[in-house]
Amino acid sequence: MVTVSTTLVPSEAKKRKGQKWVKFYINSPNWTKTKRPTHTDITFWNRADTPEKKSHNERSKKLVAKLTKEYEELYKGAEYQNGSQGQITLIAQLEEMIDLKKDKSSSAVNGYNNLLKAMKRFCKDKGYNIKMDVNRVNIEFVDKWRLWLTTENAYKSSTSRKYFGLLGTTLKQAKKYGRLYNNPYDGDVEYPKDDDTERVYLTPDEVFALQNTPTKYDVMKNAFLFMCYTGIRQGDCTKLTWGDLPVNGDGDITINVRTQKAKTKIFFKIRKGARKFLPERKGDADLIFPIKFDNPVNKNLRYWALEAGIKEKHITAHTARHTFAYFMLSENNTSLYIVSKLLGHKKVSTTEDNYGHLSNENIEDAMQMAFGE
Repeated sequence: MVTVSTTLVPSEAKKRKGQKWVKFYINSPNWTKTKRPTHTDITFWNRADTPEKKSHNERSKKLVAKLTKEYEELYKGAEYQNGSQGQITLIAQLEEMIDLKKDKSSSAVNGYNNLLKAMKRFCKDKGYNIKMDVNRVNIEFVDKWRLWLTTENAYKSSTSRKYFGLLGTTLKQAKKYGRLYNNPYDGDVEYPKDDDTERVYLTPDEVFALQNTPTKYDVMKNAFLFMCYTGIRQGDCTKLTWGDLPVNGDGDITINVRTQKAKTKIFFKIRKGARKFLPERKGDADLIFPIKFDNPVNKNLRYWALEAGIKEKHITAHTARHTFAYFMLSENNTSLYIVSKLLGHKKVSTTEDNYGHLSNENIEDAMQMAFGE
């Protein structure tokens, strides 16, 4: 167990003659060295023989009690950590997370880059030093972070929840490396609410309209429609190579990829409806759709949708994935389990949370099939 104690050191400053300042001693059974933070700004009179001096000592006493609690909270759990591990600042830990994600998807790297930008703004707004020891991130800091994300900024609820969760992952990594003694996210932390916003999808008639609407951006058009017919994420689609689409002896094309986000395997036959959007086959290492769905491309995507008569829906590249889920669940009554496999979700619950409302699986029909009338 961590112990926090204090001692009073006589002040050598002339203006503080007759006073003593506070030195803390913080120790843990597994530390080789005691931490000794000093607070020369907190002083006590040796002889509190006036009402003013007595009042001064009372205020200092309350400050010491407050700091003692803060240090106990800061180093809570230190006895379970390796005391020889070096500490790290909050900004350095956030920057390290960006480096750790470089072998993951670009969206993961962008997520942590955006988290760092938001954290810099938060610390500036709330008077925190982003170069502080990561151990100073306590439950009060986390609560203020959540409120700042949800009430003081124009972030969407999903973005607020994402940034809030990414900080938790960052702190979890710091604790794993022995740099953080107590992760406030280990407790009962309140997350920002995730509003049930409607997911935009296209109907079969709208997809057909897009197919018949010309655009000078053929790669964008073919990639989007291919995703509508396969359900793969835009990040996986834009990194798809011909080696990921092997051809068997019967001439069938299969998709065989490991998803970047969930790290799950997707393997199924590409149907004729999707095959017509594939360009001429090249080498195994060549990209099939050399494009990135950034803001300019998404603007072109929306303009193309307007030309096709789709005016009431805000179309993005991810709309294609929602459209695939809609086709499978609402139009074809496919089970959530099968759809989860096709989408590359690790858990069926993810598919149910995102698309369960689209399912047309009939409970009465299922009961009748199992048990009869």
